[in-house]
Amino acid sequence: METIIGIDLGTTNCSVTAIDEAGKTLVIKNSQNEFITPSAVYFCKNKNEFLVGKKAKEKSSTDPENLVLYVKREMGKDRNKVRFDRMTETYHPYVYWGKVFSPEEISGVILKQLKTDVEKELGKEIKKAVITCPAYFGDTEKNATKLAGEFAGLEVLEVIPEPTAAALAYSAISKKQSETILVFDLGGGTFDVTILKIQDGKNGREVETLATDGNHKLGGIDWDSSIIDYMIDSFEKRYPTADIDFGPKNERELAYGKLRLEVEKAKVALFKNGIDSVPVTIEYGGKSHTENISRSLYAKKTEKWTDQCKIYCNNILSDSSLSWSDIDTALMIGNMSNCTTVRDALKEWSGKEIDFGVINPKTCVSEGAAIKGYLLAGGDKVKVLGENIKADFASFEQTEAVVENAEKLQNSAVRKETAFNNEKIKSGVNPLSVGIKVINNKTGEDVVYKFFKKNSAYPIEFSHSFPPLRDGDEKLKIDVYEGEGDTPASCKFIGSAVVQLDGKLTRQDKLDITLSKDNNGILQVEAKNQKTNVYMKAQIVRENSLSEQEVNDTLEEFENFSLG
Repeated sequence: METIIGIDLGTTNCSVTAIDEAGKTLVIKNSQNEFITPSAVYFCKNKNEFLVGKKAKEKSSTDPENLVLYVKREMGKDRNKVRFDRMTETYHPYVYWGKVFSPEEISGVILKQLKTDVEKELGKEIKKAVITCPAYFGDTEKNATKLAGEFAGLEVLEVIPEPTAAALAYSAISKKQSETILVFDLGGGTFDVTILKIQDGKNGREVETLATDGNHKLGGIDWDSSIIDYMIDSFEKRYPTADIDFGPKNERELAYGKLRLEVEKAKVALFKNGIDSVPVTIEYGGKSHTENISRSLYAKKTEKWTDQCKIYCNNILSDSSLSWSDIDTALMIGNMSNCTTVRDALKEWSGKEIDFGVINPKTCVSEGAAIKGYLLAGGDKVKVLGENIKADFASFEQTEAVVENAEKLQNSAVRKETAFNNEKIKSGVNPLSVGIKVINNKTGEDVVYKFFKKNSAYPIEFSHSFPPLRDGDEKLKIDVYEGEGDTPASCKFIGSAVVQLDGKLTRQDKLDITLSKDNNGILQVEAKNQKTNVYMKAQIVRENSLSEQEVNDTLEEFENFSLG
């Protein structure tokens, strides 16, 4: 059976899982002998040479200008409108070697490194993958994720939501015949909360997504930024003449880079058992300042972000007509799931014991993606590590001892065999309503006619009949929008699809417009001429998407890229 890997393409970290011919899961080590790869890309001095992962991230303390972090937050955006600075109201495109890189191109570099690491570890070529994305990603972001995989030389079979992947990994070890789970997915840069139904069916485990909500601009880096701001304020109170924000650019960025690494390390250390406070140091302009960050201080300085998570949880329960009492299992995943202040808050809101450590919160998403890939390749029974396996997740990324222990577990631990019914795995729901721009005949105003409602499951297809705009039109332009508003201005423009007509239709004729979403949640548009009964496919030209020529140029460039 061909190996189809599962990739968790995270904002701050990535992981990859493969499944062998016997159905046994295998989390893949990277070139640094670690199971977690930072989502960091460093542009070297020599053109077309990159560092990816830990080596790249270390450059934040020496050459932050040529380092890209958190690119996932910019997925699907115009390459010239990324990294918006609210203070200066300016964008900061990814300009390196005289070229402006798009977010999907940089993500493609990360994926190419992951593909290379897997091939080295397994000793064979890998051609296909299932890649995950936040449940709240819309059509544009999902399409960009798929394109990033193609840049890396992968055929992306599906782009599935991260909570669905986590639910697949969890359902493989859960002993319950049926349960409703809430997946609280707080990563380094994105937050999703998703409600899923897992149950035993005649032909194996079934998974159905009921509802999702979230924010792909909310994640661990916001918690980090709050502590960074606190440290800068403390530094400037101690040294009133120091003004870091308006200092020399290079010196300022070096100070920020070093401080961010300090804060990240402190965060990991702070939430280990028995540690109540961690010292954090900031250095700038030849001066130094150290503060002890306690758990209580951390909770206080970051509570606004934790409160936002609560709002999304309440929203999804309300939208689903459910309450916390209807939730059987609250499952925390993502890089910030180690944060005890967030975990304690979720426990308080929900009144539930939080299932943490049943599955590895940092690798379960790639494991679930690999399960999906294995099922797509024709497999049905998966062998995963038993539910009693626990690991020190806080240090899972770095230490050799953890790597050795994880290898022992993978090779010798008792595994549970679980059958899945791929036809009954409903990957996701529409995070936003989807519709097209039409004219209200009574008012003459533009409105958005909704084809799919928020939280409707995909794959999905819906049709509606409309007349041509004018007699004798030779083409029909269809503008597609996402959002809950009633007007184009209150929704997000996805793109346009042009349908070629024969020029013989009048306002009395009808065109059946069909919108559909495939298993990836990516949109397709089709029209049918009722008079001739002829179907016409319409390619969506997405807002901010790369042109066909730009895609071909990038594919050619990737052949010459070198990974250090």
